[in-house]
Amino acid sequence: MFDATTTASKMPRRSGMPTWWHLGGALAWIAIVLVYAFTVNSHFASVGYQVGLTALLGLGMVLVIGYAGQFSLAVGAFYGVGGYAAMIFTVKFGWYGLLALVIGAIAAGAIGMLVARPVFRLRGHFLAMATLALTQVFYLLFNNLEWTGGASGVGGIPALNLFGLQVTTPMGQVIVNWIVVGIVLWGALMLRQGREGRALLAIRGHEAASAAAGIDIAWSKTRIFTIAAVISAVAGSVYAFETKYVAPTDFDLSATIDILMIAVLGGMRSPWGAVIGAIVLEAINEITGLFLPAIFGIAGAGAARQLILGVILVVILVVRPDGVAGALGQFFFWAARKVRGEKGPADLAVEETGSETSDMAALRAKEDAADTRVIGDAVLRATGLVKRFGGVTAVNDVDLEIRSGEVLAVIGPNGAGKSTLVNLLSGNLVPTAGHIEISGVETTRLKAHEVARLGLARTFQTPALFEGMDVVSTVKVGAHTRGHVGMLRAAVPTIGATREERRIDDIARTVLNRLGLWTYVFRDAKNLSLGQQKRVEIARALVAAPKVILLDEPCAGLNKAEKATLMQLLRQLGREGIAVLVIEHDMEFVMSVADRVQVIDFGATLRVGTPAEVQADQAVIDAYLGVSHESSEVTGSVATTGAMN
Repeated sequence: MFDATTTASKMPRRSGMPTWWHLGGALAWIAIVLVYAFTVNSHFASVGYQVGLTALLGLGMVLVIGYAGQFSLAVGAFYGVGGYAAMIFTVKFGWYGLLALVIGAIAAGAIGMLVARPVFRLRGHFLAMATLALTQVFYLLFNNLEWTGGASGVGGIPALNLFGLQVTTPMGQVIVNWIVVGIVLWGALMLRQGREGRALLAIRGHEAASAAAGIDIAWSKTRIFTIAAVISAVAGSVYAFETKYVAPTDFDLSATIDILMIAVLGGMRSPWGAVIGAIVLEAINEITGLFLPAIFGIAGAGAARQLILGVILVVILVVRPDGVAGALGQFFFWAARKVRGEKGPADLAVEETGSETSDMAALRAKEDAADTRVIGDAVLRATGLVKRFGGVTAVNDVDLEIRSGEVLAVIGPNGAGKSTLVNLLSGNLVPTAGHIEISGVETTRLKAHEVARLGLARTFQTPALFEGMDVVSTVKVGAHTRGHVGMLRAAVPTIGATREERRIDDIARTVLNRLGLWTYVFRDAKNLSLGQQKRVEIARALVAAPKVILLDEPCAGLNKAEKATLMQLLRQLGREGIAVLVIEHDMEFVMSVADRVQVIDFGATLRVGTPAEVQADQAVIDAYLGVSHESSEVTGSVATTGAMN
């Protein structure tokens, strides 16, 4: 299974950093914008600049909903902040237009950062309702305050002045809008390939696993919400300069619903979805505008258009939830693979091998004979741990210690409190009582991402992978604590960001090679077999270079040869100085891999000792194993009769 002979150089490389192709794409974008601006008539120029604005707003929505998975509908609020900031600072104070735009963006960012923390305590439809209410609050303010012009709005806004160049024609507005869209699109695409982009996608897929990888979920949500607010405000300011007039109705709930429609139509999962959705929606409006009035009359054309759009959206949501961009992306991927002559996932015949022998006891005996390992000081120590859920005590006064280089197995019947214990140690749960420390640092009340940054990594009983992420990206999420580049630097990206991404890429390549996963690097991690998914989780934990690693039932989905290879891997990690804690129900594996075994029953420690001592303990036999070691060696049959989760 874990092919140690495969060299890392054989694994495909994909760093996601800028190449000549990116430069060519940027130049092609600029050329297309200029050709369109200089060749179309005034009507299509007006259509073009309006589509650019909606695409820009859609990009902000995609960053929050598509990347971070947070269903925010606050786009209208910040759109209005940008529009009214442009009006106030230019009309009322006579400021330079570009400066007013910057001030509006800063104001929107500040507001976004202030409201993000409390708002993102909500989830799902509650979050959608709260952010939609935020848009309504700003609409009421714009509609009722005297200095915003009230319901009548304010006109006389000067055209945008770009360093002496007045943007007054539809042609100029098309160029400005689509160059801004191109910049934001570039940043969004580059962000997705970097450390912070992976963190956002991980949050969307599985928050507990994200926190276990060292990702500060609340801070990541706050930052992407702030960035989306800034993008929406820029769009609002540009809109004000181009229409020279703002009114509350420009930024009401209908504007938010229109942008949501664009994002759904184009596809939430990719920034291209905002651009494609804006173009497709406008194309539908233009086409239906030609024949619907003749069929339904001018009065009924609007309702007919809404009906057609509704039907299209329903079809998209049912047939292609990833939108038009997802469908096009899949087609281009298929076409490119055919052109290059590559095999698809279904065509890949992967030869997997396990250990030379599946006799774990023999492997352990051979290893012990030559083992020069030195057990070090305690890395993780817990004392008096208690966890109550209402009237149920899941963990009851448990002491636990694991030292560097040691493999500790925790076993016990179903409901004994093993998984709860791991969640307490990793920061996913807060103890009711007791203390936990890692390398002398108190972690009892720390959050999961803070615990991870102190050197603890973990896997989950059910593989906690991320929707839509390939294997290499999933594994690189685990290296989050080994990087420092933030969202803005990743979106540019800087030289430092490029170097860091290449370093993380090399770390991931090495670990993937070590675990024999190099063949699957660009496969969707959630489409692999259960055993392969378990290996991906272990790889994600190892790239963090942890001091201690907690493995929750790592043998699930593995055959006997694969278990033997995993046993050797964990013993090797111990020789490298990593403290390994394993929760497992396979007794043959446990007794072969562990230096010490801790038995948990009814939330309390029943016995701690070497594998031989635990097997000989009558209380353990009665409570868990069910078979005396004197009458039956601990083999696969014992694992079957006595193993409980």
